[in-house]
Amino acid sequence: MAAQQQLLALMSSASGQNNINSPEALYDLSLIAVVNSLDGLKVPAMERIRKLPELPRNLLIDVYELMSKREDLKDTLLEELSNLEVFNCLVHYTSSRGQLLRIVAALMASNKPLPRRLSDAYVERFGPPTPTETADSKQTEQAAAAAADGDEQSTDNDKCKLNEQHDIAIAIATTAEEEVAEQSLEPLSQHEVHAINLGLRLGSFLSEAGWMQESIAVLTCLNERLKQMKPFKSQLVTRLDCLQRLLYAESSHCNFKLAQQTYAELMELNPLINEKVPCPLIAMVYTQISSMYFARNEYNNSHLWSVQAMHYLEMTAPSRVAIDVLRQAAKACVVKRDFARANLLICQAVRRAREHFGPTHQKYGDALLDYGFFLLNVDSVYQSVSVYKECLTVRRGIFGNMNFHVAIAHEDLSYAYYVHEYSTGDFSCAQDHVDKAVNIMKNLVPSNHLMLASAKRVKALLLEEIALDKIADGIDEEDLLLQSEELHNFALQLSLEVFGEMNVQTAKHYGNLGRLYQTMNRFDEAERMHQKAIKIKTDLLGPYDYEVGLSIGHLASLYNYQMKKFRQAEDLYLRSIDISLRLFGRTYSGLEYDYLGLCHVYETLHEFEKYLRYAHILENWQLLRGQNLTQNKSSYPAIEEDFTIDQVKNKFFNMSVKTHPNEVTGQTPSVEPSNN
Repeated sequence: MAAQQQLLALMSSASGQNNINSPEALYDLSLIAVVNSLDGLKVPAMERIRKLPELPRNLLIDVYELMSKREDLKDTLLEELSNLEVFNCLVHYTSSRGQLLRIVAALMASNKPLPRRLSDAYVERFGPPTPTETADSKQTEQAAAAAADGDEQSTDNDKCKLNEQHDIAIAIATTAEEEVAEQSLEPLSQHEVHAINLGLRLGSFLSEAGWMQESIAVLTCLNERLKQMKPFKSQLVTRLDCLQRLLYAESSHCNFKLAQQTYAELMELNPLINEKVPCPLIAMVYTQISSMYFARNEYNNSHLWSVQAMHYLEMTAPSRVAIDVLRQAAKACVVKRDFARANLLICQAVRRAREHFGPTHQKYGDALLDYGFFLLNVDSVYQSVSVYKECLTVRRGIFGNMNFHVAIAHEDLSYAYYVHEYSTGDFSCAQDHVDKAVNIMKNLVPSNHLMLASAKRVKALLLEEIALDKIADGIDEEDLLLQSEELHNFALQLSLEVFGEMNVQTAKHYGNLGRLYQTMNRFDEAERMHQKAIKIKTDLLGPYDYEVGLSIGHLASLYNYQMKKFRQAEDLYLRSIDISLRLFGRTYSGLEYDYLGLCHVYETLHEFEKYLRYAHILENWQLLRGQNLTQNKSSYPAIEEDFTIDQVKNKFFNMSVKTHPNEVTGQTPSVEPSNN
């Protein structure tokens, strides 16, 4: 009874209701009574559990959510939701999506593997038919055709089937001749329609909930089934829809071998696309291809596909589609160093997500994550930390603690804290979040997974800085440096295996090792690592990219402070400054280290005129930087105005961008702060 009153108090507090006689409070009491009646192994309780799916969906989801808060009922709830028909009923109820995500999170927090149970159930039930099943199906079709005696009239039942197929897709791209042939196609059976509808919805839900492997299993099963089906209406659109959802899950999980296969299938279908395929679907297909290339650090291709997706974005596109297309195009513009367009796109995505879905919805959290990425890249580090913190709060509120999406938010926030606190040396917040990211990933992915390596890389950067601070205080912290080296080498080897030598991510790992070896007084090794990083980045990105400037600055520091190659250091500092000024302007935070380095070079070489010149430039930089921080200025302030999709597209395609040498060479800039 006490537990019941406590639960009611919590529910009343959450709903803001203090009057126990209000309809809301009475409803809560009724829910508690229903859930309490399910406790135990007696026949009445078992009978009530059996009849739960007969409740209206809005009531059923409330009952299940209340059950998810009771440890003693979680096993019962797991069995209920593992039933595909029950889950299908709920996953169709879009207004309860948030509740369903919280229920899954509650079960997973208690080690109740609902995602795996659901994916296994789907694959077992709807896996591609065996040759025997196919032969039986053909015999059944022949018998049905003979019984029909050539009658081509649709029955009422056929019309119902066609209506259900309409939920899967709208049209199929065909030539005029194919349209005639299509008229003779028989509608799918109810079983096939159900397999498609459930597969698409379940696969997407699982990836949305952060359970990528289970999502991949469901959507791969559906894709194989679709390929073995006889031709049916809307087949092209159905396959495109399935493949773009599958590509999202594979790319998000860094399973690039499978993603490449899925991409190849999409490319086989791409020539068939015409005006009859819904534009929102085309936009999502191209967005997922862009996302795959982005995850593989192939930013030029990512940008090209995101621009194609923008072409197909229409006013009538669903909000989810519009937000996802805008988010991905914004990220592609960030690594293209096209910050004005990126600002336009990501601000519109964030505003749409908040207005359409609310401040606690996953889609808003997704938009915040990408907004934090933008802010970190335009040197608005403090604002980036704030946005990442809000994103983490949203995601933890939906998914709990042990979740793939939450781990990513922890890692990105950790890196933002690392950049923000670099000058102070207080990395406690950064270390706390990266430890959480690593621990979550260890529980969710194999030990050689790229996502785990990414989190470990950030941890390695932090260990190095912590060791440096302790060494400066006279404390020997060689163990921390050795741990950092092990983590960096682990990430490098995995990157070489997955991406190869000529990849931006591999170059970043070489650069990180170069900085570490500099700290460990292994200067020749540090020089080789920095030179490798510079060569790879220059070959891939051109000589004026941010990433190239970053590695040049690191090598300049090595030559200046450790190897005493002052003339080479001078040249490198001047190149790094030139790149920073081109991309970010006079207040860029990274300029401080280059100006200080040049002052040291000129002081050592007794070139006091040059020393005074750069000391004066550094003083002006400090004044400008201080003003910006005091006034909370940003080079790219948030765009508060709401634009229609057509207005966004018009601005996007007509916005003038300051030309810099990257565009002259045709190279695509690249950076991924969380992977730095």
